[in-house]
Amino acid sequence: MIGMLIAFAAAATPVQEGADVFIGTVELDGTTLILRRCDLAENRYALVDAPGGHVLDTLRKAKLPAYGEVIGRYVEGKDGGSILQVERVENLTPGKNCHLSDALGG
Repeated sequence: MIGMLIAFAAAATPVQEGADVFIGTVELDGTTLILRRCDLAENRYALVDAPGGHVLDTLRKAKLPAYGEVIGRYVEGKDGGSILQVERVENLTPGKNCHLSDALGG
């Protein structure tokens, strides 16, 4: 069973240049993993593995939705959509999110 707090990839793994921390709720939208960011607009990012990475295989096995910190690099998709190339995910907490609209039932 996956524990309450999960860190994917080694903490000592260096973050590639241009990577940043994106905090939000990881969810499954059809077959696509997305991050719904903890901001007023609840910006959505499709999640893909960073080159050479395999984080999403492990993330798909987690109980979703889950709150966490996605460390990755932003790229714009061909259709103009937002994509995060995920290097690792830290502090993943299943069943928790940061969205006021969800707490209010909206």
